[in-house]
Amino acid sequence: MRHELKYLISAPSAKILKSLLGAVLRPDPHYPDGSYSVCSLYFDDISLSAYHEKLDGTPEREKFRIRLYNSDTSHIVLEKKYKKNELVNKNSFLLNKEQAYAIIDGDNIHDGDPLAKEFTAKRISCGLKPSVTVKYDRTAFVFPSENTRITVDENIRFSRSPSSLFEENAPFVLLPSESKTVIEVKFDSAFPSFLSPILSTVAAERTAYSKYAMAVGAVVDFGG
Repeated sequence: MRHELKYLISAPSAKILKSLLGAVLRPDPHYPDGSYSVCSLYFDDISLSAYHEKLDGTPEREKFRIRLYNSDTSHIVLEKKYKKNELVNKNSFLLNKEQAYAIIDGDNIHDGDPLAKEFTAKRISCGLKPSVTVKYDRTAFVFPSENTRITVDENIRFSRSPSSLFEENAPFVLLPSESKTVIEVKFDSAFPSFLSPILSTVAAERTAYSKYAMAVGAVVDFGG
């Protein structure tokens, strides 16, 4: 379990923040400049339990998603994100494209992996099905102390079509402007103190923001 803090800032402030963080932190080593796109297809039941638990502030909750980066279908992951107050944990299982499409089509994957078995069991018992696809542009910074990771997520957009997960040019709708830019800060035990003034410089507003909840809310507003 790791700590996760979220902040909202304006687009101009995000540009300043990325410059400040880039001066003291390393970019995500998996990408040359630390920037990449993230696309996630979320699953929920017919009652949208995961959505309502977020709105209600349920202290312990979980959600499942299929995720890929930079539209790279050679690395597709099924993830379960578990949250308890400000602590989070993620489990993942690597999927091939055939398995991912099977899940989207409502079929179950038969694999001995614990997460695959749990997802299949909850899909059967809870009726999990594709809910909404969320895509955004991420810039990530890392710092070795406390396994610190700070991400800046911009241009957050959504699609009601599950297949848009794999369609690089699929149409997405930007979330409302008030969603701004999301900063996520993750660390093991204690947040490195020298980074706090940087966040204060750009007037980062602490929030309980959820991209998934915002996207579902937008779908409802669009008559979904």
